[in-house]
Amino acid sequence: MQLPYRWITDLVDIDWDAGETARRLTLSGAEAEISRPFKNAFGNIVIGRIIELEDIEGSDHLKKALVDSGQERLTVVCGAPNAEKGQNIVLAKIGARLKGDFEIKKVKIFGVESSGMICSERELGLSDDHSGIMVLDDDAPVGVAAVEYLGLDDPVLSFDLTPNRPDLLSALGVARDVACLAEKKVKRPVFDLAESGPEAADFVRVAIDDPEACPRYAARVIRNVKIGPSPWWIKRRLILSGIRPISNIVDITNLVMMEYGHPLHAFDYDLFGAKEVLVRRAEKGDKFTTLDGKEHVLSPEVLLITDGRKGVAAAGVMGGLNSEVTDKTGTILLEAAYFSPVTIRRSRLHLGLMSESSSRFEKGADPNVIPEAIDRAAFLMSRYAGGEVLPGIVDCYPKKIEPVTIELRPDRVAALLGVEICTERIIKILEGLNFTVTVNGKLHVTVPTAYPDIEREVDLIEEIIRIEGFDSIPEVTRIYGPPYIPPPPKDLLREEIRSQMTGRGFDETYGIGLADKKLLGRVSGNRPPLEIQNPIAEDLSVMQNDLNYSLLKSVSHNLAHRNLDLRLFELGRVFYPGDSPREELELGLVITGKTEDTWYETPRELNFYDLKGSVDGLLKGCRIPSALFEPEPICPYEKGFSFALKIDKRSIGRAGKIDASIARRFDIKQPLFSAVLNFEALYELRIPLTSFAPLPRYPAAPRDLAVVVDESIGAGDLLAEIRRAGGELLQDVKIFDLYKGKQIKENCKSLAFSLIFRSPERSLENKEVIEIQDRIADHLKKQFNAEIREGE
Repeated sequence: MQLPYRWITDLVDIDWDAGETARRLTLSGAEAEISRPFKNAFGNIVIGRIIELEDIEGSDHLKKALVDSGQERLTVVCGAPNAEKGQNIVLAKIGARLKGDFEIKKVKIFGVESSGMICSERELGLSDDHSGIMVLDDDAPVGVAAVEYLGLDDPVLSFDLTPNRPDLLSALGVARDVACLAEKKVKRPVFDLAESGPEAADFVRVAIDDPEACPRYAARVIRNVKIGPSPWWIKRRLILSGIRPISNIVDITNLVMMEYGHPLHAFDYDLFGAKEVLVRRAEKGDKFTTLDGKEHVLSPEVLLITDGRKGVAAAGVMGGLNSEVTDKTGTILLEAAYFSPVTIRRSRLHLGLMSESSSRFEKGADPNVIPEAIDRAAFLMSRYAGGEVLPGIVDCYPKKIEPVTIELRPDRVAALLGVEICTERIIKILEGLNFTVTVNGKLHVTVPTAYPDIEREVDLIEEIIRIEGFDSIPEVTRIYGPPYIPPPPKDLLREEIRSQMTGRGFDETYGIGLADKKLLGRVSGNRPPLEIQNPIAEDLSVMQNDLNYSLLKSVSHNLAHRNLDLRLFELGRVFYPGDSPREELELGLVITGKTEDTWYETPRELNFYDLKGSVDGLLKGCRIPSALFEPEPICPYEKGFSFALKIDKRSIGRAGKIDASIARRFDIKQPLFSAVLNFEALYELRIPLTSFAPLPRYPAAPRDLAVVVDESIGAGDLLAEIRRAGGELLQDVKIFDLYKGKQIKENCKSLAFSLIFRSPERSLENKEVIEIQDRIADHLKKQFNAEIREGE
């Protein structure tokens, strides 16, 4: 946003120059810079006066003008229809450069030597108006540089505002901060609005279908307006604010927006189509043509201003072509409304449009400045467009937004800032910003609705110190608090996972989270993804909901570069749609190709057990209980090679062999194994690190146990029951053999386990070890109908 400096000084009496004002605003949190956009423009362009004007023989419209430039009299050929003798005009002399780098030279036209040009606003690059030359006031001083007389040499304040400062998106907002810093008062615009004729309520009714999206909508009716150019003071303020002047009605709405920070919109009442304004959501498939001539297909994301039937404006974003103000407009329906920031953001993203209005509504406008802003615009339209303002504002305000009151503790101000600011100074600062302060033991501060970002006590403290000056906070000469702040536990787990995986020979990859909708559907089993409203490409139109997609893309990329033996992992996010879309962090592992060629092992194909070993090792290294691999059909894994990973019946992820048909979709032809684990579940199941146990003083009692069970019984189930039956003296148990053969019954298998018994207090006797082993054997017989194999 940018504003001419003279606009600020019209609102606040200060003796600072523009540079000092910008410096003080920047120190108060509103980054401002000074520029002079017309400093090097308008060279050799001065104020002149037409002394004589006569027709040129042989031309039907050109005239010869004798112009007083203040230093000399020049003959200039002029074709403007509004040129008259005695007018003060803008004269470009020889050597001047106009819009488009057009240089003025001495030329001969119809035998008349022309030594300059009488300029229109378009030729000066000020607007698109080229209906005639620019005619100035009668008291314009002849010979003075045009840039000086027109006020275009005024410094311009350019602001780089953070999103939480919508209160500064206006001249009055900036003036409020300047006045508080200078301990002055703001001079708000003074106007006396005269109303006449029938009531405005007889001409328009207002209804709001969605008060959450539009809490307030106000309208005025102005009759008998005459569309034409704006006075120069309005044009000047708009030009220096970076806004192109168009016509008096449109310029006034823009001027009031820049003045009050509240967008307005003017409709042609006769083209509006009805006496009703209905604010509603668009229906899916509705079509609407905006002022820029583009047709849009709408969705319920877009809030529409309608005449009860058809849309006439995309609320808070852009007006419609079907109700645009033109040269034929006679009656104005003037809108001033407040729209929800979230609604406007979604609307403008859907439409792919950005405007000064949407920027202000999106950051948060002031719903309670509407009556003053709409009255100010109506007054200017009556004065500069000859309009008759009908009595009354038609104001629909079903969801009133009240100022919030916050309790402020002066001692909290000192504790947080480290600097003492007396209560009287605190009150003066807050009242200087238009806050209302009541003292009742503590300070109770009522925050104007112009400050939507101020919700808590700490926000008030921020306002106090930015006005008092951040440089008033003393420098810290010693460390307060603990010298070391431990990182968050989840960050520690992430780093530990990375350490574990890289130590096991895995390389980390990073995905972008975006996916091709069709390809992702094959990986995720057609679970609905979170769609992007404005995708940058068709193959990046959704957010991934399965980390296997990102892993497969990484494998495909590596194989295309002839990296055939891969062990990759990724800590990536997946996204799920819903009323409140959510994202989750997952850990993905993938292996493919062969093992490394070493002196102790010849290369072999990586298989599922390599993946399982990596998962088991990771869990153990991160102090997470071991997981059971339970067979379960899960996309994108092959049937019979798909497992759900569970810890104490809680699902923590999935693993298996990627289905070959899906792998081929990613141009992968070799076997591929992956596992995906939920990070949040791993974090919650992690065993806290308490203390280390001393080295055992007493010897272990190792034993072996072999059982024959039905082939359908999982080894993990057997391990869990052995641990349960073994009790405290069973220190460890591992499976070391799986056998199927002639000595084993059909549809059965033999599993052999290594058991370690140990007591931290004494040496175990053989008798009690045998008792525990027998207890385990009896338990397995009851649970699984197991047969105990005796040693040979």
